[in-house]
Order: sequence, then C-alpha cells, then structure tokens
Amino acid sequence: MKTCKHLTALIIGLLLTSCYKDINMDKYRPEPTLVLNSILSPDTTVMVQVSQTVFFTDYRQGYSNIADAEVYLYVNGTKMEKMKYDTTSQKYLSAYRPSPGDGIAIEADSPMGTIYGCDSIPEVIPIEEVTLTVRTFDDPDQIIWTPDGPAYGKSYEATYHITFTDNPDRQNFYFIRIESGNGLAAETIDYSYDDVFLAQQSPVDGIDTDTGIYGNEGRTFTDELFNGTRYTLKIVEKAPLFTGGDDSRPRKIILYSLSESYYQYLTGIFNADEESVSGNLMDWGLSEPSPHYTNITGGTGIVGSVQSRSVYTDLKDALK
Repeated sequence: MKTCKHLTALIIGLLLTSCYKDINMDKYRPEPTLVLNSILSPDTTVMVQVSQTVFFTDYRQGYSNIADAEVYLYVNGTKMEKMKYDTTSQKYLSAYRPSPGDGIAIEADSPMGTIYGCDSIPEVIPIEEVTLTVRTFDDPDQIIWTPDGPAYGKSYEATYHITFTDNPDRQNFYFIRIESGNGLAAETIDYSYDDVFLAQQSPVDGIDTDTGIYGNEGRTFTDELFNGTRYTLKIVEKAPLFTGGDDSRPRKIILYSLSESYYQYLTGIFNADEESVSGNLMDWGLSEPSPHYTNITGGTGIVGSVQSRSVYTDLKDALK
C-alpha cells in the first residue's frame, strides 16, 4: 500500500508539472503607439507630454517618454511657437497662457510619426453658495468599549448644497470634488442624492442606485437636466463622528468647468477605475491613456481643457 501511495504521488506530480509551460509574451507585443497628453487651463502656460505606449510586462517608469519630438503650438489657427523640451519635468513647455474661448492645437513630429490634438478653453462657472445640513446618529457599526460594556458610537451625514448658475448659451460639462483640509479626498462621498448623477450612472452600468453612488475622488456631470438655470447640487458625506482636539473638519469644494473632450475622457476613466485619478485635474500624471475616449489623431491620449473655482467651509460648526 505504501508503494502504491508513492506511485500515485509521483504520477500527480508529473501531471502537475506538465501543466506549466513558459509563454513567450513578446509574440503578442503590438507596435508602440504615440501618446500626446496636455491639460489646458488659463491658470498655467501650455505644457505637453509626448510618449509611447508600453507593453504591460515592461517597466513603465521613465523610458517611454519621447524627448526628441518637434512640438508646435497653434492658437486659434495660428502657429504660435515651437515648444521647448524641459528635462526636469520631461514635458514640452511654452510661454503662452491660454484664455477662455481659445482654440488650442498641438502637433508633435517624432521619429515614430506625427500626432495631433486640439481643444477649446471653456468659460468658468463659479460656485455661488455652499450650505450644509447635518444629522448625527447612533451607528451600530461603531462599537465603543466602555467600563459599563459596549456602546454605539456616533456617525454623521453632512449634505452639501452647492449652488451655481449654468450658462444657457452652450452645453456645459462639469466635475465636482470635495477635499479635506490637506488636499486629500474627503470622507465617504455619496452622489446618489442628486438626479444629475443618478441619470448619468444608470445607463452606464445599470447599478442599483439604492445602494448609493460612491466616489471620494470626484464625479463628472453635465447640464442636461438644468440647462441655463440656477442649480443646487446635493452631495452627502458620511463618516464616524470622532471627537477630540479642536474637531476641525475643513473642506474645499471645487467645481471644475470642463471641455467636452476632457469630460468624455474623465468619465471613461472614472467608470473604469476611479483610483487612477486623484487630486487636482490640472496636475500631470492623472492616468494611463484611457481606452474609452481620445481626441488625438495619429495616436492616443488627450488634449483637454479645464477651469475651476473653489469654496472653503468647515463641518466643525455644523456638527455642533
């Protein structure tokens, strides 16, 4: 019997060994594609990053950048300048700061080919008012151990009422974000309390919105439901109500006005992987090129435009 067991184990080991085989992934490697990324804003001069796609098995940092391209900036159809490559930032820089309404085009000629993208700078829509309503409640998920035994801790729901007036002369595209005082995303944010997010989410993936639409990094939306009117967004923040210290909970509410191209790009990314986007939408390195949308000819990437306005508040007084 012992010999039979040994023989069985040997046969199983041979079978398992035969299941493994080295696969040469290089035969699946596609030709690299040019990537052009530029986020345009009146708050900064035009900057452009030119790179190439990287195969998923390769190390991504650094070497995919293209430093020997000739990059040209066009404003409202006129060639403005040849942009200079900056080795520190690994971007092509210009001296031009775009204005609202400008049509910006970028063309890059490289040994891999020519790539082109363009966009128009949107008008900014400011936040007019932010008010807060808050409720606190005993939360069975927050257990506190006391000398007298376990007790429920408290949590809060803070509803932000964010008011702005939409421009009736055109279709507008937006992004809303609520940050904590250190610039990071705030606590758990639920967008399911406002119809603009419910209307957007349902046809995208058919989720059950009764469970909430969560996303701490922000959310895109359009003016389809309130075109040309004064509108108040309702967004809810949920978190445990820890006390101690000065109990300060500073918040920064940012309303971004987007071009349609940048709206399409960001919406595709957020529906696929929200964590790939964080922080200021005018920062670089937001994401790998999105498979959902690109406005680039001759490659992939995005030339997008954005403006923003912010309002600061603090939950401290409202929670009291």
